[in-house]
Amino acid sequence: MRASIFRRVGAGLVACTAVVLMATPAQAAVATPMAAKSTTDVAGVQRGDAVRQSTAAQKESFLTAHEGLLGRRLSGHAVQAPATIHPSAGTAFINMGNNQGAFAAQSVSTAVHPTNSGTTIYTPTLYPAGGSCIEVTTVYTKSTQAVEAWDWCNHIDFEASVAINSSFISKYTSGGAYTTEILKTGGNTWVAYLYNYTTKAYDKLYTSSGNTQAGTTGWDVNELYSELQSNGQSYACADMAGKTFSADNIQVNLGGTWQAAAPGNSDTRFDSGNAAFDCSSRTYTMVTKYNHWQVVG
Repeated sequence: MRASIFRRVGAGLVACTAVVLMATPAQAAVATPMAAKSTTDVAGVQRGDAVRQSTAAQKESFLTAHEGLLGRRLSGHAVQAPATIHPSAGTAFINMGNNQGAFAAQSVSTAVHPTNSGTTIYTPTLYPAGGSCIEVTTVYTKSTQAVEAWDWCNHIDFEASVAINSSFISKYTSGGAYTTEILKTGGNTWVAYLYNYTTKAYDKLYTSSGNTQAGTTGWDVNELYSELQSNGQSYACADMAGKTFSADNIQVNLGGTWQAAAPGNSDTRFDSGNAAFDCSSRTYTMVTKYNHWQVVG
């Protein structure tokens, strides 16, 4: 899909034509969950201190958004100003007692650029049920476009990041989506992978072990943190306008067997309701319960 984008230069506006790298995951080449371990790192990934420093401005919004999702305070987190919203909608994974991972094709774009510094769009964001240490989230801020891993067991911070750029698009996407899998590999160890469409193999994004602060229910949701404009609409509403965000082929690993997210293993307990997004143009659809949802801004 092609879109006309206006870029501000000096006092004027310059009309540009750009390729919007966003399509529905249903159009993507098929990647399937894996059982084998991978030792190859995601190309361009950064980890540790460098990531914590570069994402410091995002940490508050991520914790606040997840307090909204979980409905409880997170340990050590400062109280956030009430003039922000942090809604969510999508698939919730039920803790079945034998959850060992989650998998999905997540929409991704180089054309999402929040204009307000108080806005962060975490969409889609994936966290398996069963006490995962890792959440893989698609992050859009005024200065950042990245796929990142948040560690819920250690540091409680962003611990791995790979920029959404032309190199990422060519290696890790198909049909406007990247494929990610978070897998429990033994004990309390979890590993996050991205599927490399060039090598047709999974590359490792991040590994962590321990006890999670996020609980044992999981999710793959449309989540955001946004300030409100004077007209009552969120800044994120304008940033997402006309763009499609989705998660497709959502699967859960139960006792070592992959199966589609569906009634019985998933529900929508984290849905805030459309009004909570303060965006009159937004449409949200659970296309197939509960392995495919879509949002149009």
